[in-house]
Amino acid sequence: METRFSINPPQGLLEKIIKRIRRKERVLVLRKTVIFSATLVLSVVCFVPAFKILLSNASQSGFINFFSLIFSDFSSVATYWKSFAMTLLETLPAVSLAFFMAVLLTFLQSIKSLTKNIKLIYGHRQTI
Repeated sequence: METRFSINPPQGLLEKIIKRIRRKERVLVLRKTVIFSATLVLSVVCFVPAFKILLSNASQSGFINFFSLIFSDFSSVATYWKSFAMTLLETLPAVSLAFFMAVLLTFLQSIKSLTKNIKLIYGHRQTI
């Protein structure tokens, strides 16, 4: 015994569903835009202190002094390049460099994501 039900959806149901999906997408894009804007502002604020910390640590460790030898006495650097490379690696301020790179990469990723979401916002406005 097989019974078939013929159910007809209400008129305009598809349009209502599509509008609701688009509204949810817009809200999600706007949330992402706000989050990435805040992240961008935070990374810009942290950029200068991170750079100052990196320069301070590089100066304290002697990295800047050793690195400047490349420009002032290149022949000695070329002669003793293995020892020079090891000295540079030993004096490299790794933690402050990692912090600076994290701030820089956060800044760049925020710009990338923000521009992507702004394009989506303007794309939605053109289709509506």
